[in-house]
Amino acid sequence: MKFPRENMIYRERHCPPEEEKLHCLIPAPKGYKTPFPWPKGRDYVHYANVPHKSLTVEKAVQNWVQFQGDVFKFPGGGTMFPQGADAYIDELSSVIPIADGSVRTALDTGCGVASWGAYLMKRNVLAMSFAPRDNHEAQVQFALERGVPAVIGVSRFNTPSFPIKSL
Repeated sequence: MKFPRENMIYRERHCPPEEEKLHCLIPAPKGYKTPFPWPKGRDYVHYANVPHKSLTVEKAVQNWVQFQGDVFKFPGGGTMFPQGADAYIDELSSVIPIADGSVRTALDTGCGVASWGAYLMKRNVLAMSFAPRDNHEAQVQFALERGVPAVIGVSRFNTPSFPIKSL
């Protein structure tokens, strides 16, 4: 539990500088920009990296993501977190020992754009985010660009999905 995250820097997803390109297993797509460094990367993603605005229109009233200039901004609130993801995590901390390092990982099912997982990272908790389906082609890509592990958990059953936050 005390393993320093700095030791895993070589696993970070990044666009390598020119002198490291030979060591890059998967080159970045044309036009891809290096993500913003942490902590700014939690709140901003380049439009060039996820060129899809549909989620900002369809979910505008839910305050998940906003389009500003050439970047997307993630306010950290939304319908699940009316007072913000930090306030929600503070509430969880009153019943779950997050602050003392006992909790190192969490699952976020129905992750949306992974704001919960992004805000857990500054508390040294790594969330694995699952989207039950991705109707908005960029939902999981937003999470990945923000540095939060995420996958689409496609089910063969046609069941409704409910956002469940669990540790």
